[in-house]
Amino acid sequence: MKVEFTVDEVWAMMDNIVEQLADLKLNKKDLAALRRWRSDEMSPGDPMMRLLSEKVNDELQRVAVRNEVSPIKKPDWAT
Repeated sequence: MKVEFTVDEVWAMMDNIVEQLADLKLNKKDLAALRRWRSDEMSPGDPMMRLLSEKVNDELQRVAVRNEVSPIKKPDWAT
């Protein structure tokens, strides 16, 4: 089974994380830098956002493959 997020879905996840970071009572300078980074470099059409989306999907696929149950089972008598 393959699950893949779109760039917009990954952006929504990232936006939610950034908003939660903003709620941590950062000083105004850090908060402004975080929001500026989000709006300037991480908008849905930017190359950095596409790269983040690819990395999220690659990691999701890697975890899915690792957790996949092998069709080869040990027989009961081998234990």
